[in-house]
Amino acid sequence: MIIKKLNKLLKKTVIFLGLASIVSFIFNYFVFFQLRPKMTSFQTISPREEYLINWVGIGLLLFLTFCLLSLLQIAQYLKNAKKISFFSLFLIASGVLSLLFIFADIALLNDIGKQYKHCLSQPEWSILFPIMAFQLITTVVFTCLHLSGFINKKQLKYVARDNNIFLIVQYVGLVCSLMGLSSSSLGFLFPRAWSLQIHTTISSIILLTPYCLAVIYWLITKLREKDRQWYDEKQFQDIAKSALLTLITSVIFMTLLFIANYNNLGGVVKILWLPLYLFLVLFLFSLGNLYFSGKN
Repeated sequence: MIIKKLNKLLKKTVIFLGLASIVSFIFNYFVFFQLRPKMTSFQTISPREEYLINWVGIGLLLFLTFCLLSLLQIAQYLKNAKKISFFSLFLIASGVLSLLFIFADIALLNDIGKQYKHCLSQPEWSILFPIMAFQLITTVVFTCLHLSGFINKKQLKYVARDNNIFLIVQYVGLVCSLMGLSSSSLGFLFPRAWSLQIHTTISSIILLTPYCLAVIYWLITKLREKDRQWYDEKQFQDIAKSALLTLITSVIFMTLLFIANYNNLGGVVKILWLPLYLFLVLFLFSLGNLYFSGKN
């Protein structure tokens, strides 16, 4: 009885946060359309307009909470589903990307503010609008699913031992690793603008966060089992094959990276080798598990 009440409360909370996030994104667009001409032409911003920017931050905080709760409910929905459909994968990928893009929103707004103060061009505006449009679409889709009760539908007890949760972790790892590899690779294109603290350390932590949360959810699911078994025989074999493939491929990649930058090891490669290695290992391991799990 208590669990049912909590589920109802959670559903109402998520729907409220979804509707609030939609209103917030629409509000953000009006604020940005008002501020962009002034900031690009370096006009003075009024105290009222500065006050409106604070509400943008509150809206992103609401959206962050909405994303986390929505992903949690999707994981619970898929836990006992017969199979993970393409639409479910779309929901996971869009949810994770929207979550990661929140930190991109903050970084872009911070850069715009700094460049405005120093009277510099602000190309980040052209990136900020498409990202927030994607987040708005994701919010609308998720909110409609919550309102329709799609995510809260009861599934039949799935016979495989948490195979869906295991696969979800791999899909999240695949998305995070691709984002991490893409982000780290930009360091070779813009070595002078690359920052060890911001672009390497903080960005890597942020991009790994969704994967860490997925692993924690999988661990909690396992710890709650009465007849706990961490992996079945098939999963253990898949993990072993993926680990061997990851070991061989990552060693080859890092060796080639060392050779290609042999005369410039003191350059940008010294602050990029670790994130490149971490995200490559995560990518290969997740991809290998998905590939081998799909084979009979």
